[in-house]
Amino acid sequence: MSQKAPVRQRTAVTTSRVEPAHDERYGHALEPLLAATEKRLGRFLVQIIRDRTLAEDVIQETLLAAFEQRAELVHVRNPEAWLFGIARNRSLHALRTGRRARAALERLVRDREDPPDSVEAVAIRDFLSRVLPPEDRILLVLRYVHGFSAIDLAEMTCRSPDAVRQRLSRARQRLLAALDSDDRALQTSLRR
Repeated sequence: MSQKAPVRQRTAVTTSRVEPAHDERYGHALEPLLAATEKRLGRFLVQIIRDRTLAEDVIQETLLAAFEQRAELVHVRNPEAWLFGIARNRSLHALRTGRRARAALERLVRDREDPPDSVEAVAIRDFLSRVLPPEDRILLVLRYVHGFSAIDLAEMTCRSPDAVRQRLSRARQRLLAALDSDDRALQTSLRR
């Protein structure tokens, strides 16, 4: 009896090519942008989300999205506004998902290591949260804390600069009206 050697079958192995992060066409612009804005972006997200743990998650999602969309950088007028626009969209998504926000709040209460914010900062954040919807709070923080222009904000929000200016104006009017209302309520309670 002769024994036949087993026949080896060839299998086709396919691999997909993933473009490296250092792709000369796009990566050279993304890395310096991330290095220059990462801390400021983190502060922005903490200011908006008001939860450091959730903000860290959102910054990671933002950086991943920026990496995945890095080819768009060649067409962007203001790369920093583009990156903050991605962060804005990711933060709005995080704010809309109550389950994740509640879980992050529980972690924050359990593991709080940072010193508490000043009473004044907490009062301002609470006032903004009480008076303005998240979209308007984000626009105000980006404009007046981080110094983005209406043109930059328009690029972030896919609106016209005039629409952004109008939204900012209405948000300021709501804040002033709420301040006046709070002042009147305080004066009335002091007279009693």
